[in-house]
Amino acid sequence: MGTYYFLTCLLPPLPSSLGEKLSIPFPEISRIVRRNIEASNAHLLQAQLSVIDAANWESISQGRDNFLEGGTLRREEMEIMRDLPGFIKQFSDEKERGIRRPYIYDRLWELCYGNLLSMAEKKGCRYLIDYAVWEIELRNRLAALKLRESGANIADYTVMPGIRSFDFTALVSQLEGQKNPLEAERIIDGERLKRIFHCQGTDPFSLDAILAFLNRAIIYERWERLQVPYDIYHFLYSGG
Repeated sequence: MGTYYFLTCLLPPLPSSLGEKLSIPFPEISRIVRRNIEASNAHLLQAQLSVIDAANWESISQGRDNFLEGGTLRREEMEIMRDLPGFIKQFSDEKERGIRRPYIYDRLWELCYGNLLSMAEKKGCRYLIDYAVWEIELRNRLAALKLRESGANIADYTVMPGIRSFDFTALVSQLEGQKNPLEAERIIDGERLKRIFHCQGTDPFSLDAILAFLNRAIIYERWERLQVPYDIYHFLYSGG
């Protein structure tokens, strides 16, 4: 899938802990990778970065000012609906016809992840296949945990049900005893970082390692934004 010695050398070291500042802003990290990725892997990279687009589309649609630069689209492109990814176009069409789900943006994420997995399988990208499936199941397990006391039908909030089964017992146990929402998010993102490391493989110059680096950088960028007080509300209630 390609050896990225030069690109790896261009990328900055990541923070040692959540909340520390990135040495290079995430949008610049994204640009570095996009400029130096092999043409044969460009569509795969776009599919990964479209996860940022999905979060931004959900945020803008709900009137929140929580836009993360570094995806495939700038804010103005989203606002004028120019060059939208196919999954966002499909979601918009379905939304106009009426999406029968309690939270309609679950459908957006279903389409986004479906697009990502389809591209990962087409290109044989083991890292994205393994990590995306785990992230989908994590999302579903967290949704079930939040809804457990509400009496809601958990199946109505499930994204791509039955894609694979993972044991989140230890994580759920930590979250159930946690009264601080911010600390709960720290625990969850700590699990994400461990899973990324597990899925990326052993070659530090592989495409998998580059894509894993981007996923880690996104997590650290989110925690960097937490240092700005007025971003805390958006972080906790973004739904992305």
